Amino acid sequence: MALPGPLDHVRGVLHRVTGFPEWDGFPLREALAARLGVPVVVDKDTNAAALGLAAGGESGSFAYLHLGTGLGAGLVIGGSVHRGARTGAGEFGHQVIQLDGPPCTCGDRGCVEALCLGAVARGDVEEAARVLGAGAANLVGLLDIDVVLLGGRTVASAPEAFVRGSGRYVAARARRTGRTPCRYGSRRWGRVVAAGAAQLVLGPVFGRGVA
Repeated sequence: MALPGPLDHVRGVLHRVTGFPEWDGFPLREALAARLGVPVVVDKDTNAAALGLAAGGESGSFAYLHLGTGLGAGLVIGGSVHRGARTGAGEFGHQVIQLDGPPCTCGDRGCVEALCLGAVARGDVEEAARVLGAGAANLVGLLDIDVVLLGGRTVASAPEAFVRGSGRYVAARARRTGRTPCRYGSRRWGRVVAAGAAQLVLGPVFGRGVA
């Protein structure tokens, strides 16, 4: 099962899932395994999307940024999905870029997610793309990745505007630092999430794909 984070994929326990804070601490993997009578694997939808993209041929080190009801990232670094010690990697939306900015559901203020979703709610796609681009530029500068791909329901509503509007900030950062610009684009998100969720189970069985 692939679902929004944050969560602990090793123990299969949910944390404060975006939009569903009451699920904090729920042992979803254990509950589903008991109900269905089969082994269950749980991971973040962004990690599943990264797996799906890798299984579909995306190579190198890349980030998949998912903008829907929240904003998260799936990271593939050196050929493997980077989850972090507590499955905390990829909480892209909760980097603070405006001190004392608007409150975020995570309890902080001025997070990329809060600023981006606030602009979306106002119908200001240009501003939402600008904020997303600022966050993406920080990510590229930190990890020096090859590719950034956008997806999610919100991006799907205006993919060209989001890619163009946010991509120029990433390109501008590359020019200032003398780096070769990374590849920047969008992907249909539903299929890659489903493919990645299947890969969580089938990959280890057949010895294929990214771990």
